[in-house]
Amino acid sequence: MVCGRTHMDPLIYKIIHLIGISALALGVGGMMAGGEKRKTFAILQGIGLLVMLVSGFGLLAKLGLGFPHFAIVKTALWLVIGMLPMLFRKLKTPLSVAILVSLTLVGIMAWLGVMKPALW
Repeated sequence: MVCGRTHMDPLIYKIIHLIGISALALGVGGMMAGGEKRKTFAILQGIGLLVMLVSGFGLLAKLGLGFPHFAIVKTALWLVIGMLPMLFRKLKTPLSVAILVSLTLVGIMAWLGVMKPALW
C-alpha cells in the first residue's frame, strides 16, 4: 500500500476488459438478431463499449505505455465496432457478411492487443 491506496493488478484490468468484450458481443448479436428486446441489447452494447474503453486505457496507464500506435488503431476500430449494428441495419447487410466483418474486426483488435506491434 502506497499513500493509503491499493494498486490493481494489470490482470484485473484484462478481466474487466474481457467482460466488456463479452457484453459488447452479446449486445451486437442481440441487435443483429432483431426483435422486441433491441433496446436492451443496444444498452448492453453501450455498457460493453464503455467498460472496454475505461479498462483498456486503465491498463495502458497501469503498464506505463502512454498512447502507442496500436492503441490508436484499436481506438479507431472501437469506434467502428460501436457503429456496426447501425451500419449493418442501414445498409441491409446480409447476416453472414455482418458476422464475417464483425469477427474480422474483433480478430484484428485481439491481435493488436496481444502483440502490441509498433505500426509506424
